[in-house]
Amino acid sequence: GPRLIERHGWQRAVFEVALLIASAMIALAVNDWTEERERTRLAHRVLLELRLEVEQNRQAIVEALPYHEKMYDGFRESRQALNKGEAWEYPAAFDGLNQILFQRGAYDSALLSQTLPHLESRTLSAISALYTQQEEYTQNLRMFAAATLQTDDKDSRRDLRLTENCFKQMAASERRLIALLDKAEGAISVELGDAPLKPAQPK
Repeated sequence: GPRLIERHGWQRAVFEVALLIASAMIALAVNDWTEERERTRLAHRVLLELRLEVEQNRQAIVEALPYHEKMYDGFRESRQALNKGEAWEYPAAFDGLNQILFQRGAYDSALLSQTLPHLESRTLSAISALYTQQEEYTQNLRMFAAATLQTDDKDSRRDLRLTENCFKQMAASERRLIALLDKAEGAISVELGDAPLKPAQPK
């Protein structure tokens, strides 16, 4: 009678609540899976863009380094000649500092999209170290460019020493950057599941 209907109604209510909970859990699981898939897809795209950016920045450094090394040698020889009282001149190929403008659009995009935290820690560490060093390099480049413009005709020894030091510091910084660029590119390639690309050697 009524008790059977009451018990049956209670069981049905429990069943419906359980069904609702199960449906909600499945929907959440599907949503989480979709979000995770989207994050993975975005991270993959960001990694591809970062690798291209790293390759472009490396190429710019590889092209600038030989000139900066040559100018460092040339200014050192001129300064040594002046110190010995010999005839000296500015290096014939001297044309200021090579102004490198690093690409950073992919890195900024990764920051804005908050994709960086989803990368592997090895990749994140390599990328962070690289872009920090690139920023420092750019600041030093501006400082050295300003310093080399402040020439003093009355103090050639000071000018030669200052310019020699600028080129020495830039070349050393570029060699460090090449190592960081290679490390970042290797980490990105490993995370993408590719073999790291063999970098072009500086000439």
